Amino acid sequence: MQTDRSLNGENLFESHVLCFAMSRGLDTREKIISKSARLFNVLGYHGCSLSDIMEATNLKKGGIYNHFKNKDEIALEAFDYSFKQVQQQFRKRLDHDKTPTEKLNSIIEVYAKLASIPGMEGGCPIFNTAVDASNSHPLLKEKAVGAINTLKKYIEIKVQEGIASGEFRKDADQNDLATLIIITLEGAIIMARVNDKSCIDVAVKSLKRYLKERIYKK
Repeated sequence: MQTDRSLNGENLFESHVLCFAMSRGLDTREKIISKSARLFNVLGYHGCSLSDIMEATNLKKGGIYNHFKNKDEIALEAFDYSFKQVQQQFRKRLDHDKTPTEKLNSIIEVYAKLASIPGMEGGCPIFNTAVDASNSHPLLKEKAVGAINTLKKYIEIKVQEGIASGEFRKDADQNDLATLIIITLEGAIIMARVNDKSCIDVAVKSLKRYLKERIYKK
């Protein structure tokens, strides 16, 4: 009986050690992903080297390769992480909105502020990735295109809801409006990075004016 208790105790100890090791492994993996996501967004896929990731995570090459096969694999998971961060920013704001009008205004305001969110200093990670991986990384480009389509579809749904509720004009074109919002804000974010940050304010005011004059019922 004493031997059985001893074995049970050893098994319990080994189980705790294993759980602790797994937890540390997950923490390290998540750190690599989150740090790399910021690097890829600021430096670009091609501009971000393994040395950059090693420096940001304070890990050696072996410590990174314990969790990922190569930089491509890190980039794919880093994009998923960034896209979730973008989605969380929208949910955080839109969950408090009641009407389609409020939600559409919030979409514009949140989108315009993406570049000021910690970890997204390089701008919108969705479009940054789409451009950066356009010809060199098909899987990464596929993820980026899927994220763009998800965002566009979300805006289209809010326009549909506005038409159904009677807040928006019946002739409002959901596809055109979603496209206009995205390309206007993306263009402003790019211009703000290389020229003047006031471009974003101009874009937001212009879009809200357009909505008031052409989309919302008077």
